[in-house]
Amino acid sequence: MSPRGRRGGRGRRRPGPAGPQTPALDPPGNGHGYPEEDPQSEPEAAPDQTSPEPPPAGRGARPHNGRSDRRGGRKQGARGRPEPRVKPEGPGKHEEPEKHEGRAHEAVVDEDEDLLEEEIRAHRETTADARSGAAASPQSVAALTAFLRSMGIDPRRDPQYTVTAQLTADFLAERTAALRREPGPLRPTRYQGTPGEVVRLERIPVYGMCPHHLVPYFGSASVTYAPSDRICGIGSIARLVRELSCVPRLQESLTQAVADSIERDLEPTSIEVTIRARHLCLEMRGVEQRALFVTEAKRGGPGAPRPRQDVRRHH
Repeated sequence: MSPRGRRGGRGRRRPGPAGPQTPALDPPGNGHGYPEEDPQSEPEAAPDQTSPEPPPAGRGARPHNGRSDRRGGRKQGARGRPEPRVKPEGPGKHEEPEKHEGRAHEAVVDEDEDLLEEEIRAHRETTADARSGAAASPQSVAALTAFLRSMGIDPRRDPQYTVTAQLTADFLAERTAALRREPGPLRPTRYQGTPGEVVRLERIPVYGMCPHHLVPYFGSASVTYAPSDRICGIGSIARLVRELSCVPRLQESLTQAVADSIERDLEPTSIEVTIRARHLCLEMRGVEQRALFVTEAKRGGPGAPRPRQDVRRHH
């Protein structure tokens, strides 16, 4: 029997035509009917144990062709079909979610800081263009920041409070500017009209500050005077009212201060100043009632002689 016949039995000879049967001679060998092996011939290589075993023979079985190894080891289902690939979830293929969230948080923080810096820069530009030009000192801002934090207004707690100390300090510096500089005098011009005529300026905006609570009162002022030989521009009177209101004082004192300044610089025959204002210290606290407070200051009268005594300003 041939080697192929010994392995699988595929080398068997088919029976030939009928004829005389002759006994088969045993080929030279070991006496068992197998050919004698050549001791010098090399032994056949053993099958590779690491190679994948072929699938069991049966209906629907497919030979293994190594595609699963080439495609990344995709597994096959029950019927031999490859299972669908599952895409990795997350922000990226080689990026961890924690790192991605940390970078996003840092980007948001940087954006918020940029917005705050732009807000502070815009405020400083607006303050530089203010009419009075008054700005708070760094010491005032630092002191106000400490005070606001003691009241719970802390920018570390809420970003909206980032510029609160700066804005409040600038506001107080502007509304108290007359405490640090004296308002300029009125510049008179010669009056060429008929004596006894009346000059009146009404509805001058007034924004004062209550000295007790440091809250505003606001309204309007009217100035009436009878010139003797001097007058001034109407803008000068409106500027005088505004500059004198930049001192925390009572409305009565503000009315007297306006009348005293006009009397000193223009020396009119008579003068009358009236201020009508609403006070937030009355409306926002205490009785919380809305009312219009009216104060008047009068000097001289029709045909009265002009006063000669010195006039002092009340701050």
